[in-house]
Amino acid sequence: MVLYDYGVDLKSSFTFKDGDIEIVEGDDNISQAISNRLNTITDSLDLFYEDYGSLFLGFLGWKRNDETLRFMKIELDKCLTDDPRIDSFTSELSYTDTGAVRIDISLNGFENTELNLILDGTSVSVVEEEAI
Repeated sequence: MVLYDYGVDLKSSFTFKDGDIEIVEGDDNISQAISNRLNTITDSLDLFYEDYGSLFLGFLGWKRNDETLRFMKIELDKCLTDDPRIDSFTSELSYTDTGAVRIDISLNGFENTELNLILDGTSVSVVEEEAI
């Protein structure tokens, strides 16, 4: 019995498998979907998708302090709430030693509930825990 239809999407590296573009499914798909939404400026795709994207990248260049992290968390939580597959979650943001923003998300109801992302000055990307 399938509890969640996580969806299927193209693998963003555009690698090929068996002569076709490889796809991501399940937990990898939700990670990619969150990253894509955070990296897309709100309404930049309004011709195709209504209210898709975020203002998250707009915080690049702001002072590195707790107030900025609070604003970023508000935007992150809005993006997570906008995904209909996500029922509940917790999120934390912090600065790394290099000044990048570390984003830790725990999704309730998904097999792999822990997502680690990093905003490194140009975009949000999914990273392995050891790389942070």
